Amino acid sequence: MTTTRAALSVLAVILAAAQPLAAQAPDGITKLIDTALRSGDKAGLDVVLRYAKQAHPQAAEAIDAQVAAFRTDSSTQTAPPPPAATVVVAEAAVPVAPVVAASAQPAEETAHAQTKWSGEGELGAFTTTGNAPGMGLAAGLKLTAEGEDWRVGLLGRADYQETSDVVVREQYRFSVEPNYKFNERGYVYGLGQYEQDRFQGFHARYSISGGVGYSFLTGDNAKLSVKAGPAWRFTQLTTGMDESVVAGLASVDIKLKLTPTISLSEAASAYVDEQRSTLFSVAALDSQLIGKLKARLSYTVQYESTPALGRAPTDTTSRLTLVYGF
Repeated sequence: MTTTRAALSVLAVILAAAQPLAAQAPDGITKLIDTALRSGDKAGLDVVLRYAKQAHPQAAEAIDAQVAAFRTDSSTQTAPPPPAATVVVAEAAVPVAPVVAASAQPAEETAHAQTKWSGEGELGAFTTTGNAPGMGLAAGLKLTAEGEDWRVGLLGRADYQETSDVVVREQYRFSVEPNYKFNERGYVYGLGQYEQDRFQGFHARYSISGGVGYSFLTGDNAKLSVKAGPAWRFTQLTTGMDESVVAGLASVDIKLKLTPTISLSEAASAYVDEQRSTLFSVAALDSQLIGKLKARLSYTVQYESTPALGRAPTDTTSRLTLVYGF
């Protein structure tokens, strides 16, 4: 009898010791539940808890205790005391304007980054035939601002020549041309131009034009575009008379990349009206030297159908210049 009671006592002790172990979930289940709790996904957590309790029903209480302990610990860590919360709210209410300025700054920088700027400066010498044959100095500047579907180009050119301390050539040409693309190849343009060349018979000539253009070739190695539209020209002649006429403008621009370092370009335009016509053509051959520096050999032809008395209708200019792009 004594032996039986002893055996039963030992068995009771073993069962009492084994009961807590059986009530605990396996380590893998505990880690899985902890990961689901930290993820913040309530639907996912409910699925994990349901299947964990189905697989280990004896550990259901331990699983609930783990969840309750985690939520209690999380609420204790995340809930700040009332004074601290008041301070945070007060501080958050102050920097409203700086936050708005900071959010507007990236938008402004993005808009600025969308505008692409480029240009080139040109300086060298020329030789001419026609009304003022000889050699002189040539300078030019070109600037372009381009967006996603618009572009504005500025162009300036000056030729100056003296012979025996006498100015025999003084030609200036400035233009601004905005255009807007309405599809991948078509665009509308505006053009404003100023010219001065008293050896061609005018002190000043102003031209304004607008119309449509089309780009036939848009590749990196070959570009071809044409444009045409009506124009208005106002000319102050060297005779003291002024002319104001409505004309038509047509022009073509060609750029060909012959080799990685050599390119050929042609820009030609024609103004035609009832009283006089002007044809202007510039062909240029560029050769890259170092970096953004290149050498340019160009040939310009300008034809005036009605030149001033004693003037030749055609001037040609050969230029050899250095060009720096930026």
